[in-house]
Amino acid sequence: MPDDGAEAAGSPAAGPAAPAPSDPPAAVGAGPAVPSSPGPGALSRAGRRWRGLSRGVRLGAVVVAATLVATAVVVDGVLDRGRSAELRAAAGGVVDLSVPPTEAWRLDDAEAGVQMPGGLVAVAGGVAAVHRSDELLGIDMLTGQRRWTVDLVDRAAACGPGLAFWAETVELTPTAQVVCVGEAVSGEVMVTTVDPDGTVLGRRAVAEDHDVVVPGPQGTVLTATWVGEARAVDVQLRGNPMTNLTVVGTIDDGYDLEVRATDAVTGAERWSEVVPFGEVIDSTQCVRWNTGGRTVELDRRGDVDHMVSGRLVGFSGCGVLAYFTPDGQRLDLTGLEDAEGEVVRRVRPLADGGYAVSAGPWGQASWEFQVLGADGRHRFDLEGRLLDPLATDGRPDGQRLVTGRGETRAVGPEGATTWSVRLAATRYLARAGGTAVVLDERDRVVGLDLATGEVLWLREDLFEAYAALSDGPDGQVQSVFTDGRVVALVVPTYTDTGVVSRWRAIDAITGEDLWSTDLPEDGWGVDVAVDGHLLRWWPLGLAGFTTS
Repeated sequence: MPDDGAEAAGSPAAGPAAPAPSDPPAAVGAGPAVPSSPGPGALSRAGRRWRGLSRGVRLGAVVVAATLVATAVVVDGVLDRGRSAELRAAAGGVVDLSVPPTEAWRLDDAEAGVQMPGGLVAVAGGVAAVHRSDELLGIDMLTGQRRWTVDLVDRAAACGPGLAFWAETVELTPTAQVVCVGEAVSGEVMVTTVDPDGTVLGRRAVAEDHDVVVPGPQGTVLTATWVGEARAVDVQLRGNPMTNLTVVGTIDDGYDLEVRATDAVTGAERWSEVVPFGEVIDSTQCVRWNTGGRTVELDRRGDVDHMVSGRLVGFSGCGVLAYFTPDGQRLDLTGLEDAEGEVVRRVRPLADGGYAVSAGPWGQASWEFQVLGADGRHRFDLEGRLLDPLATDGRPDGQRLVTGRGETRAVGPEGATTWSVRLAATRYLARAGGTAVVLDERDRVVGLDLATGEVLWLREDLFEAYAALSDGPDGQVQSVFTDGRVVALVVPTYTDTGVVSRWRAIDAITGEDLWSTDLPEDGWGVDVAVDGHLLRWWPLGLAGFTTS
C-alpha cells in the first residue's frame, strides 16, 4: 500500500515566553484600543444619579439586570455545550486541559487479555470497543469498566473501522456501529454488527463475489473484486525471488477492480465503482510468491492492499490505485500522474476536512501538493510543504500553512497567499485561540497570529532537554492536544526507571508555561484524543486519562 502520509500530579513549571524576535513579518495590523478604567469621580457621579432615581425605577432596573444575568448564564451554558461539541470533533481536541492529565484506568494483557490480534478498533457512544481474540469488549471511556461483551464465533475476525496511522498522526473517528468480519466453519465470510450498547444488530453472510472483505466506515462492509478480461503480456521474472527479483518487460494490460460498500446489517448496497486498470506503479503487486517465497509467478489478480479509516478508504493492486470518501466519492489523484520513478505517493485527510495529495522521493518531504475538498475534488495546487495542525480547537479559519524556501505562509480557501513570515516551520503543532503554534527547523516553538502572521511569542527552551533523545529535527514531539487555550505537547523521554511521556502545557496565546507532568509508557504506543477523551493505546493494552 502506498505510504499514507498515513507523575500523577504535575508541578507547575516556571519560565515565561521569550519576547517576539526583532524581525516580525511586514504585515502586522494594529490591535483594538483598550478602554481606560473610569476614575473615582466618575463612580461617585454614577452613585448620585442612582440615588436620585425613584424606588420603583430602581427596582425595575434591578429586575432587568437580574433577567440579563440569568439570560447570560443560559447563553453561556449553550455556548459551553457548543464549544465542547467542537472540541470533541476536532483533531487533538480535549474538553479541558486546565490541569495535568492523570491515568484513570488501564487494561492490559495481564488483566483483560487485550492483545494482538485485536486492540482498540472503534469508539461509539462513550464506549471504546476493544477486540481480543474471540471477544469484543465495550469499555467505558470514563471509568474503564466493562459495559458489555460480545462473543465472536467466527474465525480470524477483524473488527473496525480501527485506528488509522497517517504520516504524523493517529486517527480514530467515532462511529455509530462496530463491524466485525470473520470466517464461519462452513467457509462463508460472516459480518457481525454491534451497537454502542453491546446489542448485536445482525450476523449475515457476504453474498457477493469478492477478493477482499474488510470492515468499512459508517456501518459498512467493503469488498474489492477483480473483474474484466486481460490480454497476455510479454514479461519475464528474473533473479532470486527472495532477494533480487526483477520484472523484465512492461505490464501494459490487466484487470479492473470493483469496489463496493454495503450496509453491514442488511447487505444493501451503499455505493460501488469499477476502477479501471492503469499504470503499474509497483510491478511486485503483479507477482505471487509461492512455496514460502522460493518461487514466483505473474499474477495480475493478486493481493489487494487496503487502508480504511473513518474519513478515507483506499485500495491498491496490480495497475490499480484508488481512494474514496466514506460515501463513495472517488478522490481526484491527477496530481500523481506525472510522478515517476521510486517515489512515495501519499494521500491523507486534513484536520479541517478535505484531503492532501502528494508524491516525492523516498526519504524526502514532498514539495508539491494538491488540496482536495471534502468531496474529493481538486481545489488548488501548492508549491512547498503543506503543514496540517496536529491539534485544533475545532474552529477552522479557512487558512492552510505552507512552508518552503525559509518562509511560512498562509493560503486562503482558493490557495492565494494571505500573509507570509520569514520562519522555516517544520510542523504545525496546534491551532488554538487565533494562534498557530509551530515548530521550526531550530526546534523552537513559535506562536503566530493567524490573522496577520505576526510572531506573538517564541520559545527556544521547550525541547532542549530532549534534543539528544530525538531522531532528528522535530523528531521528539509525539502528540499534541488542545482545549482551545492550552496546548499540551507530549514528548517521550527516558528516566532511571524507564520510558515516560513528558507532557508540557503552554498557553497558546502567550506561550507561557502552565503545567508539566510525566505519565508512564508501556513500550511503543500512541496517545489519541477521541470524542474529547484522552486514551493511550499500545499493542498489549489500553489506558484512559482524566483531567478532572
